[in-house]
Formats: sequence, C-alpha cells, structure tokens
Amino acid sequence: MPARSSNLPCGRIRIEPNLPALPAERFYAGIKKKPGPKRKPLSDTLQKPQKPTSNPHRSYTVNYKLRVLSYWNTRSIPYSPTQLREPTRAEVAARFRIPVANLSRWRKEEQAGHFNEAKSSQCRATEGGRQRRWKAMEIELFNEFRERRAMGRPVRRGWFRRISKDLIRKHYGEEEVNQFAFSNGWFRSFLSWHQISLRAVTNKASKLPSDFSDTILNWMRFNRRNSQPRGEEERELTRSNSGTRVGRYRLQNVCNMDQTPVPYEFIGGHTYDIKGEKTIWMQASQSSGWDKRQGTIQLTIFADGVPCVKPLIFFRGKGVGQTILTEAQKYDNRVIVKFNPTAYANSENMVSWIEEQLVPVLEVEPTLLALDLFAGHRTDEVLDIFKANDITISVIPGGCTGLIQPLDVSINRPFKDILKVSQLSIL
Repeated sequence: MPARSSNLPCGRIRIEPNLPALPAERFYAGIKKKPGPKRKPLSDTLQKPQKPTSNPHRSYTVNYKLRVLSYWNTRSIPYSPTQLREPTRAEVAARFRIPVANLSRWRKEEQAGHFNEAKSSQCRATEGGRQRRWKAMEIELFNEFRERRAMGRPVRRGWFRRISKDLIRKHYGEEEVNQFAFSNGWFRSFLSWHQISLRAVTNKASKLPSDFSDTILNWMRFNRRNSQPRGEEERELTRSNSGTRVGRYRLQNVCNMDQTPVPYEFIGGHTYDIKGEKTIWMQASQSSGWDKRQGTIQLTIFADGVPCVKPLIFFRGKGVGQTILTEAQKYDNRVIVKFNPTAYANSENMVSWIEEQLVPVLEVEPTLLALDLFAGHRTDEVLDIFKANDITISVIPGGCTGLIQPLDVSINRPFKDILKVSQLSIL
C-alpha cells in the first residue's frame, strides 16, 4: 500500500508501506543474544553466609514526605493515548518503595498542619502520631531482652510482663504501676517496633558437609546401580509390563522410613527472639521437664503413595502394669505402640518392625529402603534380616537428610503441624 501524503490532519499518524518479510535466518542473524547469568554452584547457593539482622523500619524526613504527597496530588500518569489520570495510592507506594499505610497517615498529618512548623530535615512531625508514653521503660526492656537471649535463656510473654512492671516502678514510680496495663495492643506494638517474634528453638543451625554434592551424587549412583535388573530378572521384566517399576523394583517396594521425636508440649521449645535470626538456641534446663518426656513416631512411605505400614509410636517405659493395660484399650487401631527405656527406636525394635510390619507387605519382591545413619539401623542382626528378605538398604549420607530424604523434606513438618492442631482442638 503506498504511503499517504504528508499533508495529514493534525493528530493523524503516518502509515508506512508494507515491507516483505525477511527470511528466518536473516531475521535472527541480526539479533545479538546476550549471554544469560552464569549458574552458581550448588555449594554457593546452599552455604551462603548469614546476613546480619537489621531493622527494616525506615525514617523519612518531612521534606521527603511532602515530595511524595506532592507527587500523589499533582502528578498525572498516562491512562490512554489521549487521557491522563492521578496515580493510585498503591502505585505511589510502589514507585517510592514505601508502605501503603504511610501515605494515608502522612496525608492526615499534612491536613492537620503537623508539617507546617516542622523543619525539612526533621523525621517526625511535631505532634504527629501517638507519643510513646513509656519510652524509657521500653528501651531498657529491649536491652534486657537482648542480654537474656545472648545467654540462651528463654523469653516468654510472662517474662515481658514481669520485667516491664518492675521497670515501670523503677522509672516512673509506684503510682504509675497501676496505669500500665500490659495490654495486647501495647505488647504487639512493642514486638513489631523491635522486630521480635515467637520463634521455635533450633539449638544449632544445620551444617552440610563440605563435599555434600559429591556425597549426594555417590548416593544416587548407588541407588541407580542397585536398581539394574540382574540376570534372570532382566529377561522376566522384558516379558512383563514394567510400567510401574523402577528398574528391578516395583513402586510399592521403594520406600523410606524415618523416626521423628514428638514432644508432649509443643510450645515448650519456643522463645521470643529477633526476626531474621537463623539459629534460635536456648540453654538446657538441669531439671527433667515435661518437654523431655516425649515419644518417637516412626513413619514409612512408599513410592506409589499407598500407606501399607502403620505408624509406629515409641513411649518411654516397660509397657507393663495395670495403667498401661487400661490405656492400651484406647489406642487407635491405625497405629502400633511400643515401649522402651529411652523412647527411641533401637535394633531390637527394628527387628520386630521388619518381621511384623515391613516383610508382610513386600510380597517377596526385591525392595529398596532408604534409611538414615542411625546406628540401630546398621547392626549385624538387622543387616542379616534385610539380606534374607532381599531388601537393599540405601543409607542417606549424614548431614544431607534435609535435602534428599522425602520424609524430612515433605512429610514430617506438615505431619507435626496437623498433630499440633489436633492436640489443641481437644484441650
């Protein structure tokens, strides 16, 4: 189509003539592709140094606040080729990278005249916002909190209440103690201002072995090598339908077993600490508390997703006596309960588990069982039973369970969350 004349009415656009399309090789030859980012090694990705904990709260000068409000009130952004509109509050917050709630508060402070008498470099407007009534007490309370956590001592809500009452008496006198109610609103504000939250105790950060990538590759090669059919098995698998197999193993014969401790009191391992801390450690108590008396749950999962083996629970004790017999009548028939002196699985428990639960569901087929490095899994008696039943154990390398053990990666955490909710719902 020929080009239109240059004498066009104002506002019209010039339409260029249609050009023949370029061949694909010529089109792509003119495009210089930029190299993508270089892939980082797995060791650098998983072993980054911890970032220092910082307070995300920012302070803004009055001059900066007025500049943001001026942009919000007077600026216009394109809405269509011929129309403009005012930016929304969310668009202004995204442009200046500030919380949305700040804009509404700053507009109210400007309308109330709080910025009129303030200096341009001042961060807080005169009489702007609610004044902190117990500022001296809050500063000392936060300092004592940091000192207590540095010693590994637990901090709960009761500690904040007790110490804050003492500090109110110290800074403001006895008559002000009754005025300070330690309300939920004040406590939430104090935690938010100092970036404190209720954290689960981790004792120590998990540490991967220095050569964990090679260790995991060797473990995967072991599984692949032992999954290859052997002799007569290869010919038999060729004749049969191998759609539900991984090499010589059926999906229902590829399984993973692991034990996880479950405390009776879930909140016992929690303390208030600064947000962003990677390791939440707490000094051990000298007395045998309620959190020490716990059980162990042993779970087994299969590659086909069918739960063929019941969960096994270990409690501390001998499992004898009238009280235990009465309690046993209330056990759910979907779980199996055992007792031992430590509430942890041992080689004797492993032998009974293999003979009573695992072997009956394997249907005399070769089996691949993934286990961790627990000593009770690798005694001579246990290994002999595995060999007699054609069970190949795949020992997960130490320190790598959080990366490659399915139960640790995907099952144990949601299982404990469900168990916690179920426990709280009946209390």
